[in-house]
Amino acid sequence: MKLCLPVADARGGGMYSFFRNLRTWLTQRGLPFTDRIDDDWDVVVVNSWALPFRTVQAVKRARPRGRVLHRIDGSAVDYGRDAPSDVRQALVNACADVTVFQSAYGREATRERRVILADGPVVHNPVDVDRFRPDGERDPLPGTLRVAHVAYSTNDRKGAAGVYEIARRRPDVTFILAGRYEGVPALANVVDVGYVDWAKLPAMLRGCHVLLTLAENETCSNVVIEALASGLPVLYRASGGTPELVGDGGARVTVDTFDEALADVLARRDGFAAAARRRALEHFSFDVIFPRYLAAAESAERHPVPGVSSQLQTVFRVRPPVGAVARWAAGRLAPVRVGRA
Repeated sequence: MKLCLPVADARGGGMYSFFRNLRTWLTQRGLPFTDRIDDDWDVVVVNSWALPFRTVQAVKRARPRGRVLHRIDGSAVDYGRDAPSDVRQALVNACADVTVFQSAYGREATRERRVILADGPVVHNPVDVDRFRPDGERDPLPGTLRVAHVAYSTNDRKGAAGVYEIARRRPDVTFILAGRYEGVPALANVVDVGYVDWAKLPAMLRGCHVLLTLAENETCSNVVIEALASGLPVLYRASGGTPELVGDGGARVTVDTFDEALADVLARRDGFAAAARRRALEHFSFDVIFPRYLAAAESAERHPVPGVSSQLQTVFRVRPPVGAVARWAAGRLAPVRVGRA
């Protein structure tokens, strides 16, 4: 079985990390794959944000034996995107022969919103446990007590505002921000280090004492799993798929309970750190996650290519605004792009 991974590598968030990690694992195992959607392949792995419905539909029509594995992010509306994004997900999924959910939360949320009605396995995101590990180089970051926060999106639901609120009352804690942020307050204990690429992120995480995430409705946070693999306890908002990731590798927190949660984790940090690393090895390593993707791909039975009637049913099932329907209709007249995303 040959996979197609038509998402070009780029700096940024979880989608790119996933495809980068999958390419690495397939190469290590000597398993065949291609990055080009116009090559020969058996199963194409798609993400709604990288390949539009028309492209996936055209590719499936052109390959009578080709199958589509759709990796689901979760409800776009719940995570702060606009309603048309969920229409896009639903349409791409209409072409899917097998559906993989990044978390149990993601499956529940998309069902509640009537975005994804197909069933399929829950397979969390992977982490390179050799790259992200407790031992190794540590960034010489400022401050004596450092809390990491990583976000590659300025989406309000990432929780940056809550981090700033905590920072104002805790001048003794240094908050290290990595990624993209807006409206960062001019506080001595808030350090925005900007974009930190995949090669440098492990040293930055190891240079901190805990990871803080106040994200709301996040389906499967890559940085949470990377922090766990780095032996970094995670203070997390009990929202979305994050609780099922962290387990005993951290503690729940809100803006109001941060002080108590931080003190508790620091008092037992060695135990939390060991549990975090163990959880990453047992649940999120390449050799745990990617064989499950291959099993899902191999079990896929080809479904018919959706016609206009099926597309209409899908669009209206999600209860989109009028503008989303108009964009779908206009998109049917647009040229189809087939090539590497």
